[in-house]
Amino acid sequence: MKPAWLSILVVILLAASVLAFQQSLPKEMTYEEAAHLFDYDAKAPLAFQEKSVEEVRGVKVHDVSYASPKGGSVPAYLVIPSGKGPFPAIIFVHWGQGDRSEFLAESLMLARAGAESLLIEGVFNRPNGQGDDFAVPEKERAGYIQLVTDIRRGVDLLQSRPEVDAKRIAYVGHSYGATWAGVLAAVEKRIKAHVVMGGLPTLADFSAGTFIGEWVHKNYNQQQIEKYIATLAPIEPERFAGHAAPSTLFFQFAHQDRYITPKLAKEYWDAASQPKIQKWYYCSHEFNDPAALMDRDEFLRQQLRLKPVAPQILERLGMRATPARVVRRGAE
Repeated sequence: MKPAWLSILVVILLAASVLAFQQSLPKEMTYEEAAHLFDYDAKAPLAFQEKSVEEVRGVKVHDVSYASPKGGSVPAYLVIPSGKGPFPAIIFVHWGQGDRSEFLAESLMLARAGAESLLIEGVFNRPNGQGDDFAVPEKERAGYIQLVTDIRRGVDLLQSRPEVDAKRIAYVGHSYGATWAGVLAAVEKRIKAHVVMGGLPTLADFSAGTFIGEWVHKNYNQQQIEKYIATLAPIEPERFAGHAAPSTLFFQFAHQDRYITPKLAKEYWDAASQPKIQKWYYCSHEFNDPAALMDRDEFLRQQLRLKPVAPQILERLGMRATPARVVRRGAE
């Protein structure tokens, strides 16, 4: 039988441990306080640099960088149409398994329809960048905040260019880029429209049976999970998406998405403010259904008053449009 004093000591130590853990958690923030986490110095030098330029099918692709408000530089591609403008502009951010090259082909087609594009490299792909680190959620949160401020700084860059129409700027994000579209739309009102391709409304849903939930519970203990949830809580996209107006949100979801369950898709959609649109595709998280590309670029055409984009897409497929049908080249 254990001495009474030993049992009391164990209870005291356990209580102290729980108290220490609770004190280590971030304090709750109001929405207004959380929104200020994405503030930055808009008057700081852009430190724009051009590494090289390549001409592809009459469109110039510039390998560039600019200063990140949170330190370091932001690698990007700047895709510029031929002509003098003024051009509407689109900012692209790739998925977590990709890089800034993901939307290069699409940006070339959009350039021929009259749009300039800025394709940003994710924070975790950069030298000394803040990466995904579940065990150190403060680092992960800092990386997500940096991404949003880098995109906002990208708006500054585009608006500083004489060939860009500052009032016609859109955003396209896939997965990683789509998750933070909800926050971006709330804190950056210079962007007219957003395409949200398979984004998460929350980074804290670790439901059993889901891809993310199974991975988290396999690799981390309950204390680590609770700290992660508390640390990321202030910047959850679903907290911000309801403040996106007047920007229009176009949600694209995939029926066979291994990351975004129907439940999560509904939560993001329900959280978002009007005006908003959603479409579903019978494909995976990669969105390799051509209809997703056609719908996305038609949305951008309408929002930014571009030339028709569909002919550019069909041309890349070796097809052309006629008033009544689509004909494959060489078929007549």
